[in-house]
Amino acid sequence: MLYSFLKRYSLWLKTIPPKVISHHTLISLFLFSWVVSVYAQQSDIAILLPSTASGISEGDVNYARSVSKRLVRMLKSIGFNADEVDESTAASVNRLQNTTSNPYKLVILPLNQKISSDTVPLLKTFVDGGGKLFVTYNLADEVGKILNIRSKKWLRRESPGQFSTIQFDAPEVLGLPKSVRQVSWNITVAEVTDPTTKVIGHWYNSDNESTGYPAFFIADAGVFFSHVFLPDDIQTKTQLLAALIGHMIPEFQHAIAKRELDALATIGHISDFDHLSKFVGYGGVSEAEQALHSGKTLSIQAQTDYADKKYHDSMTTSRQSREELAKAYNLSHLSDTTEGRAFWNHSGLGAYPGDWERSAKELAAAGINMILPNMAWGGIAHYDSSVLPQSAKFKQYGDQILQCVQAARKYNLEVHIWKITWNLEGAPEDFVKNLQESGRTQVSSSGDPLNWLCPSHPDNVKLELDSIMEIVQKYDVDGIHLDYIRYPGSHACFCQGCRKRFLLSSRINVQNWPQSVLPRTGKHSKAYSEWRVDQITRLVRLIHKRIRKIKSNIKLSTAVFGGYPSCVTSIGQDWIAWAKAGYIDFVCPMNYTEDNKYFTDLLENQLALMPKGVAIYPGIGATASNSILTPDGVIGQIHLVRFLGASGWCVFNYSSNISNTILPAIELSVGKKKATPVH
Repeated sequence: MLYSFLKRYSLWLKTIPPKVISHHTLISLFLFSWVVSVYAQQSDIAILLPSTASGISEGDVNYARSVSKRLVRMLKSIGFNADEVDESTAASVNRLQNTTSNPYKLVILPLNQKISSDTVPLLKTFVDGGGKLFVTYNLADEVGKILNIRSKKWLRRESPGQFSTIQFDAPEVLGLPKSVRQVSWNITVAEVTDPTTKVIGHWYNSDNESTGYPAFFIADAGVFFSHVFLPDDIQTKTQLLAALIGHMIPEFQHAIAKRELDALATIGHISDFDHLSKFVGYGGVSEAEQALHSGKTLSIQAQTDYADKKYHDSMTTSRQSREELAKAYNLSHLSDTTEGRAFWNHSGLGAYPGDWERSAKELAAAGINMILPNMAWGGIAHYDSSVLPQSAKFKQYGDQILQCVQAARKYNLEVHIWKITWNLEGAPEDFVKNLQESGRTQVSSSGDPLNWLCPSHPDNVKLELDSIMEIVQKYDVDGIHLDYIRYPGSHACFCQGCRKRFLLSSRINVQNWPQSVLPRTGKHSKAYSEWRVDQITRLVRLIHKRIRKIKSNIKLSTAVFGGYPSCVTSIGQDWIAWAKAGYIDFVCPMNYTEDNKYFTDLLENQLALMPKGVAIYPGIGATASNSILTPDGVIGQIHLVRFLGASGWCVFNYSSNISNTILPAIELSVGKKKATPVH
């Protein structure tokens, strides 16, 4: 009622001629327009973010925020906006009350180990008023009582692949998939405390055997999931999310069905049926034209079902339609014969631990010609290293570089070893402790220790060089691919070693450290920023020089931040300068986004800046932290890469999930013919 009145009043005010609008009328117009915009943007869903004030660690709070961002994107893809509500702000928490003035219908708790005493009664009132909860991973006692579920223990996986899929048995939940893939490393083990709550999904291992552990519970008050939604198999998980919230809140089915219909023709880089038809027509592939016809026929049926308020039928038919339309789109792409087609592999194990042969074979079959496996960090190695500590992966599966190279040679794949510099994540505690005691790790502007090697320390430069030279000398690799070749942010490094070395090189007498060199505010901030850039560039220059002495044809590449030149001052990463100096052969800007316009803007800027002779393989975030793409979404960005004239592309991140979703789409479309890498 209020929203409707305000909207009509606002529209009436806008009809008044400007000459007769008084000062008070203008103020009235502004205030009412503002109120209208607030109400117009109001969400039906709230995500309750935990707070350190409730006794939760800062690390868990930050992880909860990243989980929330993924949930926001998933919800948006099925037609919902969600408000992120900070539990530490009393005013925000009070918004959870399910009243006519603020009618949230669903509250999501993404990682809430503890709930404050002020929030608990609000959640109870919310549920008593008909609201529903969707809880993942952490099950606070008070929340468990509302859902009639009791947390028993936290369980780390006892063997690889123990928690690989979730299989469902709940025919009453319309649209629920039979199973979803999710490789989780730990879960919350819980049990029901009342027969009104039901287990609807169980964890299965990689051999398709039931573990006996529940994964999903559904109660009158809501749903509990014993882990968090990870990026793998994201399309099926989004369907799962839609089915669950549509079951809990039937009125949501209308919005979900509408979103499915509206998104039907948004395929790859195309957003309407007319352009999709033309694109398929240009391709001239009969199978694609048949799929297009089938997809359009199904879309008409989906619209009919929607008009008849058969929302579940409409959703099901819309998904079938989109599958056909995506098939038509994928089949209609040409296949370039000269381009780099690369995949990053973050695990360093390929998609199938212990079986690089299988990974190499399926990559080559899909038309991929390069693999960038992550084989070393700043303080850990997945190969037989005498420089860095050997990892648990090496001890369990053996020398991963050796196995990868042997398999890749068999299938004509180039291997560019992905080396993470400076970052000490995963390194043994005693190794890191010795570095810290020797003054070799970074310090933040506030004086806090950071788990990164200081780039200005000579011994750290030597460690990085020695680890890379060891790889080049021992293994028949095609290249070295540097990542984290930067500082962690503008807040680092401000250790005493940096102070001494900056003073010696700049001849600047720094009296007030670090205040006088802090970004934006420090008297010598510009000089210090330039000095930080020099520290990173020095390592790139030295690596280039040393590896070329051993193998003249070996390639050096880097994974870099896409936003240039902002990354120069923020993280000390001047990758355009490296390219112009001839230090690198190709670069992979991490252009991870679901927004094709933003992706295009980034790449156009990068291509304009990049000197001739240095290839760009823009990174496509199929399963990155800030982008999750559908298979046709990946193909769409590859199309844009080709259209803009880049030399190739690199997809993050090769895994068993990618092999089941993205690779088949690449093989069907852009990878139909073999191609030669460009660099």
